[in-house]
Amino acid sequence: MEQFSRILVPVDGSHSSLKALDAAALLAKAGGAMLDILTVAYFASETDTEHLVSWLPESVTRPIGPVVHDALSRAEERVRGLVPYELHERTGIPAEEILRFAAEHAQEPIVVGGRGLGRVEGFFLGSVSQEVMERAPGTVIVVK
Repeated sequence: MEQFSRILVPVDGSHSSLKALDAAALLAKAGGAMLDILTVAYFASETDTEHLVSWLPESVTRPIGPVVHDALSRAEERVRGLVPYELHERTGIPAEEILRFAAEHAQEPIVVGGRGLGRVEGFFLGSVSQEVMERAPGTVIVVK
């Protein structure tokens, strides 16, 4: 198996993404690699979606910022002291931002969970991991 110096693991706070983080941490520890833990806020601000989703209930449209920060905090708690890591936060479409981050840093592998939260839990049904798997030029590991 190829030796990696850095491993990208996107997290959204879902059980699946945290399982992917655990697997990535094991790989990093075994290979002496650093983890790049990335979370992507789907919208840049609370007002970006107001005109598009005003008809949806608040439980669906609540601000995503606190969720993103919570995801990074939970991820950091899981790996602190185990492996070296860096935390990264981006705003945009999750799959695109994950792929952009990987390209900008010439990074592989990408370790993703098989299903994330999305704006409505379970809505994406793994669409982010599917898109990353299909479009990434390098190694992608999907953790179920």
